[in-house]
Amino acid sequence: RVFQVDVPGPDQLANTPVPVEKTIGVLAFADLSENQDQEWFADGLAEEILNALTRTPDLLVSSRTSSFAYKNTNKNVQTIADELGVAHILEGSVRRVGDRLRITAQLIRASDGFHLWSQNYDRDAADVIEIQEDLALQIANALETTMDPAALADMVLVGTRSVEAYQEYIRGVAMSMQALGEFGKERIVDAYESFERARSIDPGFFEAHRQAAMFWLYQLTPADARRGLTDSTPPQMLDEFTSRINLAIESVANDIDRTVMRALKAQVELRLRDAIGLYKTYLESRPHDREAWQRLLRTAMFASDRETVLAVLDHYLSIADSDMSAAIWYMGNAYKYVDPSQTADIGLAALERWPNSRALIYQTHRSLLWAMRVDEAAKLALQYKPRSESDKAVETRQACAEGRRDDVLQIMEERRAAGFGLDTADMFLARFLGDDERATNILRQYESDEVPYRLATWLHYHIFDPTPFPSLIKVLERENIERPPPAKIPFACPPE
Repeated sequence: RVFQVDVPGPDQLANTPVPVEKTIGVLAFADLSENQDQEWFADGLAEEILNALTRTPDLLVSSRTSSFAYKNTNKNVQTIADELGVAHILEGSVRRVGDRLRITAQLIRASDGFHLWSQNYDRDAADVIEIQEDLALQIANALETTMDPAALADMVLVGTRSVEAYQEYIRGVAMSMQALGEFGKERIVDAYESFERARSIDPGFFEAHRQAAMFWLYQLTPADARRGLTDSTPPQMLDEFTSRINLAIESVANDIDRTVMRALKAQVELRLRDAIGLYKTYLESRPHDREAWQRLLRTAMFASDRETVLAVLDHYLSIADSDMSAAIWYMGNAYKYVDPSQTADIGLAALERWPNSRALIYQTHRSLLWAMRVDEAAKLALQYKPRSESDKAVETRQACAEGRRDDVLQIMEERRAAGFGLDTADMFLARFLGDDERATNILRQYESDEVPYRLATWLHYHIFDPTPFPSLIKVLERENIERPPPAKIPFACPPE
C-alpha cells in the first residue's frame, strides 16, 4: 500500500542498492546537431519521455535530478546504473537539419550491456509528437509493464496534437531545467513565456495551462527561490494562478490528472483535508509522481497530519538509496518528526553516495545541529558552497550553535546594507537570535495581503507559531486542525 507508515532505520543507505528489474534511468539526450543549437530540444524531449514513463504504475524511474546529473559524463552505462540503483538505462541523441529530425534511442540492460530495444527516427520535425509518444510506449512495452496496451498508449499521450504548441512547451520545459542550474531566474520567465505561447496556440493543452499556473504559484510563495519576478499584487497573482489551473482542470482528458490539479487548487485555497484526500487518491494510480508526493507532504504538514507525514517520509526513505531527490526531501523534513540524530546519520550516509550535492549538505548540516552534533556540523559546513552572497543559512546556523552571536548580528547588518528586504532569511535570523517578536512582525506583511496561502506556507516549519495571525487561526479552526506548540531551536544563539 502506498500509505503504510513504517519508518526504516538509519542504516537504510548503508549499502549499494540492488536494482529491481523494472527500473530505469533516463539520461539527458545528446545534441548532435551541427550548430549545437538543439540542446533545449534534446533536454526537453528526454524530460518528457521521463515524465511519460513515470506515469506507468509498475515502472520505477530515477528522478531527473539524479539521472540528468550524468550529462556530459564519461562514465559507462554500468557505472551510472549502479549509482542510480536501476536495472536499465535509456540514452539517446538528437540531430536536426532544417525541418528534418534524426532521433536515436537505446534501452540498455545494465547488467550485461545488452540492447533490449533501439530505434532510429529519421522524420520531419512535424512528426515530433508521434516520435515522443512512440518512444515512451516502446520502452514501457520492452520492460514488460503490466498495463493494458490501450491504457498505456493513452497514458503516454502528450496532451496536444499541435506541433507548434508542443515545441513551445518543450522549450519551456528545457528553460525550466536550466533555471535550476547556472542560468538562474531569467530562465523561469523565458519558460513561462513559452508555456503561455503553447496554451495560446492550443487552448486545450492542459499541461501548458498547468505549467503556466505553476509560475504564478511560485510568485505567491514567499519562501520560494523563484519568486519576485512580477510586480503584480498577491490578489492578482492568485487570480492568474486560478484562471490557469481552472483551464487545466477543464481541458484535461482523464480523471486521474484532473484529480491532482484539483488537489493543487485545494491546497492553494487551504482546503487542506480535501487536498490531502485528492493527493492520496491520485498517488494510488500514479505512485511515482515526485511532485505529487512533495505537495502531499507539504499539505500534510500544513494540516499537522502526522500520520500522513510519516507515511510520505517512509516512501522517501524507501527509495532514497538510489534517488538523490528523495534523499534531499527526506533530509529536509524528517528531522521535524524523526529523531534528528537518526536523520543526520541517514544524511551522512547519503553524502557517501552524492558528496557534491549542495542541497544534501545543506539539509544534513541542519539535522546535525538539531541533534546538537555541533562539531560534525562544523566540518560539513566547510564543504557547503553558497548559491549566492545572500545564502547565509548554513553560516548563521553554525555561528549560533558555536555561540558566536556577534557574527550573526554582523550578517544581519550586512544584509541590511546590501538592501535585502525583510524576507524568510530575516525571519529565521530573528528566531536564531531569540527575537521572536521581530520574527512575527516580519511575517505580518503577509497577514494583510488578502491571500491567506502566502502566510500559510510557513505552517510546514515546526518552529512557526501561527497564533499571532488571525487569518491562519481561522483556517486551522475551519479545518479542525490541532497544531502542536512551536518547536524550540536547540542551537539558537545565546542571549545577549
